[in-house]
Amino acid sequence: MQVQKTTIESLFTHERRYVIPLFQRSYVWTEENQWSPLWDDLREFAERELEIIKSGKSPEQQWRPHFLGAIVLQPRAVSGDHLPELDVIDGQQRLTTLQLFLVVLHDIAKAHGDTATAKWASSRTENGNALVNIDVEKYKVWPTQRDQAQFIELFTAGSRGALETKYPAKIGRRKAERPVMVEAYLFFYRAIEDWFAAQGGDAVTCGKALRLTLQRRMELVQIDLEANENPQEIFETLNARGVPLLASDLLRNFIFLRTKNPSQLHQKYWARFDEPDNAAAPEGLRFWEVEERQGRLSRARLDLFVQHYLAMMLGRDVRIGELFREYKNWIEQQKPFAAIEDELQNFVRYADHFRALLRPDINTALGVFAARLRALDISTVYPLVLALLGEPKLSADERQGIFTDIESFLIRRMVCGRPTKSYTRKFLDLLRDFRNAGALTRGDFRKLLAAGSADVFDWPSDKEFESAWDTVNAYKSLKPERVEMVLRAIELSSRSSKSEPIVLKEGALTIEHVMPQQWEQHWPLPANTDDVAAREAREEAMNAFGNLTLLTQALNSSVSNGPAAQKLPAIVTHSNLELSKWFISRTTWTEDDIRERTRSLFKKAVLLWPRP
Repeated sequence: MQVQKTTIESLFTHERRYVIPLFQRSYVWTEENQWSPLWDDLREFAERELEIIKSGKSPEQQWRPHFLGAIVLQPRAVSGDHLPELDVIDGQQRLTTLQLFLVVLHDIAKAHGDTATAKWASSRTENGNALVNIDVEKYKVWPTQRDQAQFIELFTAGSRGALETKYPAKIGRRKAERPVMVEAYLFFYRAIEDWFAAQGGDAVTCGKALRLTLQRRMELVQIDLEANENPQEIFETLNARGVPLLASDLLRNFIFLRTKNPSQLHQKYWARFDEPDNAAAPEGLRFWEVEERQGRLSRARLDLFVQHYLAMMLGRDVRIGELFREYKNWIEQQKPFAAIEDELQNFVRYADHFRALLRPDINTALGVFAARLRALDISTVYPLVLALLGEPKLSADERQGIFTDIESFLIRRMVCGRPTKSYTRKFLDLLRDFRNAGALTRGDFRKLLAAGSADVFDWPSDKEFESAWDTVNAYKSLKPERVEMVLRAIELSSRSSKSEPIVLKEGALTIEHVMPQQWEQHWPLPANTDDVAAREAREEAMNAFGNLTLLTQALNSSVSNGPAAQKLPAIVTHSNLELSKWFISRTTWTEDDIRERTRSLFKKAVLLWPRP
């Protein structure tokens, strides 16, 4: 390993290529955290250079150069007429940003007739002596595969106007999402033009000041690895002034830095984690980048998968902050795979299962189960579910039966108010027992699930389930999204083959209190009753399962607090749900009716979530 100081001038003067490996993450720097601080530094030094130019004095060599950070490079083997190549082990965000800045400086200088600065900037971004594969080798920095098309587009755009035409700020009245590299280009373009204007509009002199700043004042630490040195060790220990690495970033590099054919394996296995997924991901994020709340914190989906995958493979709880260390130790110490491709095959197979759990297809039995797990918000069961999904010895019917039992276990305990704090231990114990049993049947699993005692691990009996169902303050105690899930499940189970097909899309229905929470105006208390006792009975019945149903938001709003004689017929008229048929021919709704419907719904619930 060799460590040396270098400058932007020295780095980009040579005819060589800095290649960002395919498995590195895409460009992620932002205005607030990186572009703006970088521009502030460049502008400060450029203003000093501008004073020197205007005064005619010699440059002040005693100025301390500005440190931009570190880069780690390792030479690649090349042959024939190919230009020298170096892998960028660390510092790819920094090098990419500097290249984008130079492209912007070139385009602005060219627009203002500053041929000297334009020529200089062009020679620091493109190799003029490329002889083979010129369309690729002419670029001094070559980004990872998913950024290449965008990178080339910025090189060829030529101006801010051309780029803004292709990527407008708004589409109609809605703000348009631009690629990150486009935002970087536009930020630096606006910043430089605004600075030129603030300095009096002499673009040629200002351009020269920026050029001299980049040539003289900006330094980096360059770490050159020998061909036989392990880049992963360096990569893990460096945490420069960039975006903190996710555990999945470290894991990805750990995998691909150990293989001799990273490009092929990346395309075959890892590329799926980088594909855009606009249908599922907000703000242009890829599916696996979206953060999900788990406990008190939110994490990227890929990191959450790694946590559940490791818990499944290791059979024990894995802390989210220890993911990479745990994964690396597992691979290096236990050597569970004969080859890296086997490691990747296993990883992506379970990642596909996890994706199916996060984005449920409610037209399938697995999707229905997954959607209910999402509503329950109990992620500690995922390692067990992943193991069941990956077990080839289980038939589809046996597996789905086990999922029904897990669902029953969770929902019965939820209704009965059982604690969830020991679920991690419970499900990991089940996972261990499942593996130790070898060929496990649904009957075997039921015995394991029912073996728990006391409130901590028990699977509530029908009697306990019924008692809790009849008395629970469902709407307030169980959270609305869980109550909605229970009512949806009962609705689906109530439909027969003769019923019209109805797709209950997520978010299409809302919970409605049949007897409204604001009942005083149209829902008087029963006559000849003690007012205090009657109010207590009403408040108790108000949030019971029997007083809750599902309606569209529009219908919910239109009937809301209206009198029973209008509300109940309106529900029957406008709703096709089986849940709504209970209100046929009814014009009154009392506490007794609520108790009766509560018991009726329980009869469906106990069949839907059985216990042996």
